[in-house]
Amino acid sequence: MFFLGVNIPDNKLVSIALTSIYGVGPKTGTRICNQLLIHPQCRLKDLPEDKVTQLSGLLNGMTIETELRKQIADNIAKMVHINSYKGMRHKAGLPVHGQRTSTNAQTAKKLNKGRMSIDA
Repeated sequence: MFFLGVNIPDNKLVSIALTSIYGVGPKTGTRICNQLLIHPQCRLKDLPEDKVTQLSGLLNGMTIETELRKQIADNIAKMVHINSYKGMRHKAGLPVHGQRTSTNAQTAKKLNKGRMSIDA
């Protein structure tokens, strides 16, 4: 099934299938199912058409996928621009949340290496 530009697996439970959308985790998926009165063991392929329409309308009102990615990138760019401590850590490619850097920052250094190309 195709929702908001994301291919969602049909044979999974609805709450689990919704987690393939960026910005919808397990807790949000379960909350959406409870809100729309979808049975916890219902699979996406067994969902009636009216429930699919309600689900689509509910997801359209949420900040997910591209909007959320853009919002997060804008927040990081703002922190870099105002030279906050977290922004400087992002710009340097170092861990942001206070982790140790003496020995265990290799993953953050790899992931954040080319992330910020903004030189403020």
